[in-house]
This record gives sequence, structure tokens and C-alpha cells, in this order.
Amino acid sequence: MPRGWAMGVHGLLTLVFVTVVAGAFVAGLDAGLVYPTFPKMGGYWIPPEYTALSPWYRNLFENPVAVQFNHRVLGLTTAAAVLAFSLASFSVKFGRRAAMARNLLAAMVIVQASLGIGTLLYHVPIPMAAAHQTGSLALLSFALWLGYNLKRVPKV
Repeated sequence: MPRGWAMGVHGLLTLVFVTVVAGAFVAGLDAGLVYPTFPKMGGYWIPPEYTALSPWYRNLFENPVAVQFNHRVLGLTTAAAVLAFSLASFSVKFGRRAAMARNLLAAMVIVQASLGIGTLLYHVPIPMAAAHQTGSLALLSFALWLGYNLKRVPKV
């Protein structure tokens, strides 16, 4: 199996992890309550309050608008990357367990993105928000499982 597939999973793992961390900032700042609209944030693709704090780097961690925007962009990027990887690797012989991990990862990223958007649009109901947080752990677990199983696939 080409080394590139395993490297791709490492990239997906990194992307999923960074997205999960960004989600923790959303939860901690109650940033999901700021702009409960999708795909735009109150009619803006990039909200005007994105750079409200000074110095600029404080926006990444303390500005609820910027934190929510960053998590949205990371979440959509992660979903697109996972689905692109899954589609591109569908004809590759990964082995039964790695293929199952890939398929579950793809299914979970769809569920996770749907839960995230739903949580936002329904003004952060606690059960849905908790399901979204739990889904992030499942998504990270499936990505780890895929990475582990790809290391075990014999080289062809």
C-alpha cells in the first residue's frame, strides 16, 4: 500500500484533533449562542466582530464570534477532507478492519457535521450539544482506529 494513504490519515487525525480543540473553546465561551444561523453568520460569511479584540491573537481564544467561525471552518474542512479521503481510497485494498474504520469515519463525519449544524440552528439544546461533543470523541476514535489498522496492512 502506498505510504501516502497512511500519511493522509495522519493529516485527518491532526485536522480532527484541532477541530475538537476548537469545539472546546466554543463550548467554554458559549459561542454557539452568538450566531445561531447557517451557513452565514447573521448574514455575513465572515462576521464583522471577528477581529474585535486586540492584540489580534486574543480573538482566537477569547472572542466568541471568532471561536465559532473558526470551529465552523475547521468542521466543514474536516468533513470535506474525510469524505474526499474516503471516496479517493474506496478502490484501495485496505483490509477488512481498515476499510470498516474508513467507512465508519466517513459516516461519523456526516453525523457529526449534522449534529453541529443542528445544535447551532436549534439554539444549543443540551442533549444535542452533548451528542455533538460525544460525536467528536467517536470521530477521533474512528480516525485513530483507521490509522492503527493502516499500519497493520501488509505492504504490496
